[in-house]
Amino acid sequence: MTDETLLAPFDDDVLGQVAAANDIELDALERAVADHQRAMRENPGVEDLVYEWRKQYDDPVLVRTPDLFILALPPTVWEQYADYLDFDDGTLAAVTAVHGEQTIRTEAVEFSDIPRDHVALVVHRP
Repeated sequence: MTDETLLAPFDDDVLGQVAAANDIELDALERAVADHQRAMRENPGVEDLVYEWRKQYDDPVLVRTPDLFILALPPTVWEQYADYLDFDDGTLAAVTAVHGEQTIRTEAVEFSDIPRDHVALVVHRP
């Protein structure tokens, strides 16, 4: 599985704009986003993760297509990934911004669909 495949749900302009706004190199941001997608696929797997999140949180799935899920989850989910992937605060902020920006650019999601105390997470389905 290539980084290009893992980055498929994210528009190039979203990645570029978020990199510039967060003062992070585009290559580093793309690697971090791809690492996150890879981690979800490998441990324990996309379908298993979404199943667990659906059991644990109240209706977190905003969008489900054959290619991806878009979810609204508590920030603690991102904090756990940051620890697992050894993201510093700047990298975590940029990666979560990519997911948030991509989500609000998705026609199927209204900004108001994301609860105030939750953050967006885009999961590419293998």
